[in-house]
Amino acid sequence: MPVTLILVPTPFERGFLSESFLANAKACGARIEECGFGPIVSGIRTANLIRDISPERAILMGIAGALLPELGIGQAREFSEAVCYGIGAGTGSGFVTAQKLGWAQWQGSKSEESLSDTIRFGDRGKKNANELSGPLQLLTCCAASACQEDVRMRRDAFPEAMAEDMEGYSVAVACHFAAIPLRVVRGISNLAGDRDKSRWRVRDAMASLEQVVLSAL
Repeated sequence: MPVTLILVPTPFERGFLSESFLANAKACGARIEECGFGPIVSGIRTANLIRDISPERAILMGIAGALLPELGIGQAREFSEAVCYGIGAGTGSGFVTAQKLGWAQWQGSKSEESLSDTIRFGDRGKKNANELSGPLQLLTCCAASACQEDVRMRRDAFPEAMAEDMEGYSVAVACHFAAIPLRVVRGISNLAGDRDKSRWRVRDAMASLEQVVLSAL
C-alpha cells in the first residue's frame, strides 16, 4: 500500500490527536511523524523522512494563528501556498523580502524551477471546501506574532497571507525537491498576536483538522 506521510510539528499538537484518528489514518496507509518546530528543523526533518520512507505524498497538519478573523477560530483550513517571512534584509517596519531585493531562495537552472518567497502546492485546479472563497496563503515565520503590530507588519509584507505558522514553507520546499505532492491543513487555534493561551481553541482546531485530513486519505 502506498504510504502517505502525515507530518505534525510538535509533541504538543500530536498529543491532541484522538485514538480513532490514529487508527483510521493507519488503516489508510498513513504514517504519522513529527517534523519539528520552526522552519529550520521542519525542512531538514521532512527531507530526511522522505528519504527514509519514500512516501507517495505528504500532508502537513497542526495549529496556526489567524492573521484575519474571518478564518474562524477552532476551524480547519487548507492552504494552497506558503510565503516565507524573515528572509531578506532588515527587521520590523524596515524588513524587505528576498524577492524585493531581487534574490530567489533557490535560483534553479534552465530545467529547474526557481523558488521565490512564495511556494505553491496541492491541487490548484480545484477549490477546496476549506479554502473559503479561493486559495489561501499561509505565512511561515521564525517567530509567531507577539502583538497586533507584528501582525500589521507581516500583512504589509504579504497582504494576501491569511494565517501564520512556522513550518509550511519549509516542508513545502522539502517536498518540492523530492517531487512529491503536499497538502497543508491547519487548525486555526487563535488570532495571531494573541499570546494568552486561555483564549486559544487548540482542541477544537485539532478535532476539526482530523476530519479534514481523514477525508483527504
